[in-house]
Amino acid sequence: MSTSSKIVLCTGANQGLGYWIIQVAALRDPTSTYILCSRSLENGKAALQKLKDAGVTAKVDLLQLEVTDDDQIAAAAKYVQETYGRLDVLINNAGIARMLPEDDLTAIRRTFNELLNVNLTSAAVIIAAFKPLLYKSADPKVINITSGLGSCTNTLTRKMFRAPAYGTSKTALNGLTVHMQAAENDRVAAEQGGKPLIRFYVCAPGPLKTALTNYLGVAKEPELGAEVVVRLIADDQKAFEGGSQWEFEEGEMRRVPW
Repeated sequence: MSTSSKIVLCTGANQGLGYWIIQVAALRDPTSTYILCSRSLENGKAALQKLKDAGVTAKVDLLQLEVTDDDQIAAAAKYVQETYGRLDVLINNAGIARMLPEDDLTAIRRTFNELLNVNLTSAAVIIAAFKPLLYKSADPKVINITSGLGSCTNTLTRKMFRAPAYGTSKTALNGLTVHMQAAENDRVAAEQGGKPLIRFYVCAPGPLKTALTNYLGVAKEPELGAEVVVRLIADDQKAFEGGSQWEFEEGEMRRVPW
């Protein structure tokens, strides 16, 4: 487990996977501070109470954040700067799923635009907003929540649920992660010192019993899906290189092919 106290921010954390990431991580490492982001302050307050009822003693801060609202993103970054002065782990968890219409061209365009705006563009904007604070950390990490459908290799070779629009948005998020890591590696090599290297990851938690899947009966419990993220948060020994995709299955961390 981690031996250093961290400032960890997770978007879309009042319910589902985001909530369980904070609960599992906070119970395991109560010395760190967790920033629970929620579109609704009311729902966020309910999540805070649920965490307390579960025995969480770590500091959990509530922050209102709609990930498609640039003004709220800027305000959130300013709050973290003024309150904590740094950010150690940024978790882009907020996301949506939509089924793709078959024969309505306008609806198809609207569906792709909505999915990419929330699942891809918002992650890129949030990373940009918090990057100065990540550089204040000794070991900064960005963890983007993807899907098994985001893996081109697995989609082509495994029997999987088909959701072209949603899957494409997650494939794009994987690509964003890779390109940001490559740019970060190049920056560090050119500077040869200075700001720390940000490690960028994507995690595939698997199908979970959450609102995103309409609580699919055959899916995993969300606390099990959180495990892959929690292990990356705690990786102070740098066992997992940046620019990689991970899942936690059958009791072990496994690298996922692109």
